[in-house]
Amino acid sequence: MPTAKAKLTPRRSPIQGRSRATVDAIVQATARVLVRRGWSGLTTNHVAEKAGVSVGTLYEYFPGKDALARALVERHLAHAEALLGGRLAALLAATNQFDVTTLARAMVDAMIELHENDPRLHRVLFEQVPHDASVRARVQRLEDEAAAVLARVLPHVRGVTVREPEIAARLVVELLEALTHRWITSRDRTPIPAPRMAEELTRLLVAYLTSA
Repeated sequence: MPTAKAKLTPRRSPIQGRSRATVDAIVQATARVLVRRGWSGLTTNHVAEKAGVSVGTLYEYFPGKDALARALVERHLAHAEALLGGRLAALLAATNQFDVTTLARAMVDAMIELHENDPRLHRVLFEQVPHDASVRARVQRLEDEAAAVLARVLPHVRGVTVREPEIAARLVVELLEALTHRWITSRDRTPIPAPRMAEELTRLLVAYLTSA
């Protein structure tokens, strides 16, 4: 009986360009099938058909649907790390140029962009697909890094009056993560346009960061 790790681990890594193209096609097909059918409807047969490969070829790289989903989550998280890492680096580089409104809007825009990257896929990945502890730890590490950078920036931003930047930074990051995630996953029921959402979240953060 395969172990949980074996179910998640790719059978072999693509080395040649053709193999990488095959894996890319399979992972992209996984995303399309997940969006259309959900986690319960995801099968290797559906993915292989959508990718234009045989089921046997799919199994050369992925032992099953758990490994397919894991590969997709890995790509999603890598994109998030690159995007958020770039935005945080820009914040650190220009700390003294920010006032509280500019900082708040920069944080809001980054979080909305992060969640707006294929919102239907985001919804399925994080509401239906089961995740192991390593994925949850990676998401937590992203939030921790964002909070740490923001805590360093806050004392130097014009107009910010919070007395404990570490606590304020943690609350800002967790608030933005919770509200933008909820906004994306419930968009069909509460279709607030992105520009309006950004305006309202910015007002919320400015009010909090200038309240002390």
